[in-house]
Amino acid sequence: MKHLFKLSLVALLALTAVVSSCNKYEEGSNFSLISAKGRMAGDWKLSSYTVNGTDYTSSMGTVNVTIDKDGTYKGTAVYTVLGTPFTDNFDGKWEFNSDKTTVSMTDTGSSTSEVYTIVELKNKEMKLKQVDGNTTYLTTYTAQ
Repeated sequence: MKHLFKLSLVALLALTAVVSSCNKYEEGSNFSLISAKGRMAGDWKLSSYTVNGTDYTSSMGTVNVTIDKDGTYKGTAVYTVLGTPFTDNFDGKWEFNSDKTTVSMTDTGSSTSEVYTIVELKNKEMKLKQVDGNTTYLTTYTAQ
């Protein structure tokens, strides 16, 4: 019985070491019972938008997006330019890369995809990063 306890303890410690060293995303937990697709799917609201660390959230207006498990998304952006309100609706298809560390989003009618590195992917928060030359965009969404 003692031997079984020691063996179980060693197996548990080994599993803990493996799980804690396999963090797929820069931020976020190492382990989730919900699949990446399950965490990605849902209703999201833009909560933060930075460019090279400078906050531009207030200039983005209100952006809401619904991401579905079937690989589609749709959303609305409401913003004001020079006192004139605008509403843009968008939709398209999304997919993970093979190891689910990036997500590609292709708007309907577009032939090019925007590719984002997933920084954090939780039930209630998602952070996506895009690097274009010397410019880094960090977009954070909060579950609605």
